[in-house]
Amino acid sequence: MSYSIQEIWKEATELNKACNMSYHSEEAYMYRGIKITKVENDIKIFTTSNARYAYHEMNDSQYLMFHELGFKEGVHAVVKKQYEGKIDLINKKIKTEINTRNNKKHYDSLKLKRETLINKFSNLK
Repeated sequence: MSYSIQEIWKEATELNKACNMSYHSEEAYMYRGIKITKVENDIKIFTTSNARYAYHEMNDSQYLMFHELGFKEGVHAVVKKQYEGKIDLINKKIKTEINTRNNKKHYDSLKLKRETLINKFSNLK
């Protein structure tokens, strides 16, 4: 099924787990780190995947996921991709750590981060 941006907005507003972050003339909802905003009739979806604390608008492939899956499932798909990327990065760091410095504390810290991300990934529903 294909969803319009209005249908995606409607699903976000009706989602019980979405946090209402509306302020002045901007209506906004957040779910699992993904923010959807509506200013007048302009609806945009943002993520913090590329920058830790700043929101950036989704790219075209991510918007396509929302149009194909709807808001909730689209968020899950985007977040899963983000988790996969972070897990791959941590795996590379673990390999580098073992092959170069061999610092036990840093290695244990990376393993803990990887385990936490894998648990979050597997608990997405």
